[in-house]
Amino acid sequence: MKVAQAIATLSSHRNVLVYTGAGISTESGIPDFRGPNGLWTKVDPEDFTIDRYVQSAERRVEGWRMHADGELWGARSNIAPNAAHSAVTKLWSAGLTSGVITQNVDGLHLVAGVPRESVSEIHGDVRRAVCLGCASEQPIDDVLERVDAGEPDPPCDRCGGILKPSTVMFGELLPPAEIEKAERFSAAADAVLVIGSTMSVYPAAEFPMSARRRGAPMVIVNRGRTDHDGWAQVKIDGPAGEIVPEIVDALVD
Repeated sequence: MKVAQAIATLSSHRNVLVYTGAGISTESGIPDFRGPNGLWTKVDPEDFTIDRYVQSAERRVEGWRMHADGELWGARSNIAPNAAHSAVTKLWSAGLTSGVITQNVDGLHLVAGVPRESVSEIHGDVRRAVCLGCASEQPIDDVLERVDAGEPDPPCDRCGGILKPSTVMFGELLPPAEIEKAERFSAAADAVLVIGSTMSVYPAAEFPMSARRRGAPMVIVNRGRTDHDGWAQVKIDGPAGEIVPEIVDALVD
């Protein structure tokens, strides 16, 4: 019944803002941050502050080693998009989205086929590296090849600055280019589809909520409560990989 209501809510709209959080990727095998098997049970959150990263070569060496070994669910892990990611791509391919805003850093929307210009990775992307000196970017695989070759903490080959994954650490500002995309996607939206987010992290959650306050109807698919269930026309509690493809298939076919 609720899936049918979600389809009816979104069916007349052609610029659906898709907003995703950790819950869309848990079905790909990526634990959330705060759950019983989440990242913070394996590493110290303090190690993910930008100050510690800059000040501690030891921290950087350990981080690059973990990425090179395929840990942290990064570029060398065996994670892959799931049915919910594929459904989002299908919705985009049909020309029915204003864009995709994701809190996730796994890059799975890109792997699933949504082009970078249509995805705002508001918290960065583990598949790229950035220099803190000259702001140049490169595929993180290029840096990991240098780690494999014996450079435990590779400096930027342009300016000699510190390299880091482009994921946003505690104490860093959100990437301006991604903010600009998110603002544009939100402003163009005539409906909102939230997938796998409690909508509790700001400023990221402001983008779907801004569209909702402007009058765009909102459908939420998430396991458990969110901070904004009361704003949704339809809230579905369940697995994204089962529910989202059913909704998208009805909208597209």
